Amino acid sequence: MTNQRTLSQPLRLSGLTLHAGVPVSCTVAPASVSHGLIFRRLDSLPEVADVPVAPGRLVAAPLCSRIANEGGTSISTLEHLMAAFRVYGITNALITLDGPEVPILDGSALPWVRAIEEAGIFEQDCIAPMVELRRPVRVSYDDRHATLIPLRNREETATFTARIEFASIGIGAQSFSGGAKPAFFNAEIAAARSFVEASELPALQSKGLVRGGSLANAVVFDAVGVRNPEGLRFPDEPARHKVLDAMGDMYLGGVQILAHYQGYKAGHALHATLLRALFADETAWRWTEESVASKVVAMDHFRR
Repeated sequence: MTNQRTLSQPLRLSGLTLHAGVPVSCTVAPASVSHGLIFRRLDSLPEVADVPVAPGRLVAAPLCSRIANEGGTSISTLEHLMAAFRVYGITNALITLDGPEVPILDGSALPWVRAIEEAGIFEQDCIAPMVELRRPVRVSYDDRHATLIPLRNREETATFTARIEFASIGIGAQSFSGGAKPAFFNAEIAAARSFVEASELPALQSKGLVRGGSLANAVVFDAVGVRNPEGLRFPDEPARHKVLDAMGDMYLGGVQILAHYQGYKAGHALHATLLRALFADETAWRWTEESVASKVVAMDHFRR
């Protein structure tokens, strides 16, 4: 049984956005019970400024996660912040931004982890809604696939496993698996940075992507190896970052999913497809007994 959580006090981080390449400030403020996770764009009209984290708000996007409301307001590149929320069990917060994306910071979740720990976590007097699977759910595209697998019991810890294959000599074939417990996440996953192959940069930038990318917020691999002068934080940093992304993306339904995640060459767009497939099929999942007993599902989460 897990209670809802929010922050003890607001936190604020600022920096460039990865894709638009513009400066943005992000404030995460405490919120009341069953408020949920809501992003607010300060540069949008007030009537369309709020974008709640919920299955119906998922949008497939290249190289980042994205949510949007019916008024067309979107929030992009929120996966690292969402991973930190998932690990610390943050269920209620108001996240305000003065731009289109969450700042990329150093390309990892580590700045968010440090900021959340400094702000403190407040446990609220209400059960957190959670979802458990009735059966596996799998989606695929070409040779890429992503799967959610039911836990055998509630005592089993959910794991996230990512396998990747890249042509760059510094990446190659890698895999990593781990759980979303704070101690493990902070030591083994949080610091893993976004990465890109140098050969892909011209095409990405021609599409208006990664305009804010640099060696300060991403690992760049070329034909020789790693361009970043400081090198890698982990020998298998790309695979660890894929696990980080998966943790954040699997929390974009706004509730914790009690399941194992397995991905092969999976990215944000495939993750959005996986979540939509899960929540569109009510025979594939159910609320936990604690969620139903405490009536927290009455917050009408999925109609947001």
